[in-house]
Amino acid sequence: MNMPQQTKLAQPVVMTSWWAEYRTEIVIVLIGFSVMNLIFFPGAFRDGFTVDRTAAGQLGDFVGGYVGTAFVLLSVVLLFITLKKQRLTAQEQSFETKYFELIKIHRDNVDELQLKGERGRKIFVLILREFRLILSVTRRIALQSNQNLDQQQLIHIAYYCLYFGTGPNSSRMLKMSLAKFDAHFITMLENELGKEDVKLEAERQRKLAYKPFEGHQSRLGHYYRHLYQTVCYVDKQKLDLDKYEFVKTIRAQLSTHEQALLLLNSLTPIGQNWWEKDLIVKYRMVQNLPREFFEPQSEINVSEIFDSGYFEWEEVEQAT
Repeated sequence: MNMPQQTKLAQPVVMTSWWAEYRTEIVIVLIGFSVMNLIFFPGAFRDGFTVDRTAAGQLGDFVGGYVGTAFVLLSVVLLFITLKKQRLTAQEQSFETKYFELIKIHRDNVDELQLKGERGRKIFVLILREFRLILSVTRRIALQSNQNLDQQQLIHIAYYCLYFGTGPNSSRMLKMSLAKFDAHFITMLENELGKEDVKLEAERQRKLAYKPFEGHQSRLGHYYRHLYQTVCYVDKQKLDLDKYEFVKTIRAQLSTHEQALLLLNSLTPIGQNWWEKDLIVKYRMVQNLPREFFEPQSEINVSEIFDSGYFEWEEVEQAT
């Protein structure tokens, strides 16, 4: 049995309509020709069906001088608009080129972070564990030395201990940076964190795989300076940009623990510019912190720092 042959359907040829492509130019030409021939309609320039050349010539000289000048002026304005748009386009391209280069540098900075056998974003998990240990020790020493410190002051001191660490050179920088607090209290805290048995117990308890309380200035300093400069680069732009969307892309690069440490950093004098320039709030830099990530009583009560509706989990609750 012969199989019926399939009929090949002709493929439609898609052609771009010349009218769709050139309609603006055609309309301009038609309008131009119409305006050019309006001179022949008034009776002042015609004798019956014959054009009065003298009157028409005088009008032509007037129109040529007056309208011609107007067209020259219009051409100058259009040229200025074109150049302005080209300049804005070039500025936007320059901004985007540098912006994505800064994003790349940020990723490289994260990849280059090392802490003993760990590298990359995982070290922020370990550093945050260490901060919580330091905060606990700071709170205990403060009670022993009768220091009445509020939550933000405790965070300030604990973060500086995390940042500078203890040691011959580190302790000197730490004490200088915390000079406004009671010197005896800071010395007690520095001595406690400098004890070898305390370090070993903290390493064992929190499974740090490195000796804690020796500082992270070389890691966190460069990392947060570049992150701050990247956000500021977007914020200071005078171009017509959706700045929030650009910074949102930066924020998307940050893990939960990176955002948590950014918040801690911003609550100290080292990172106060994040608040002074309203970057933390305007761009919701720590929006993605989960609910109760920080214990309100012993760590940070974020509801006292941010207005209602700031965090992503609040948006989810409102939606449900």
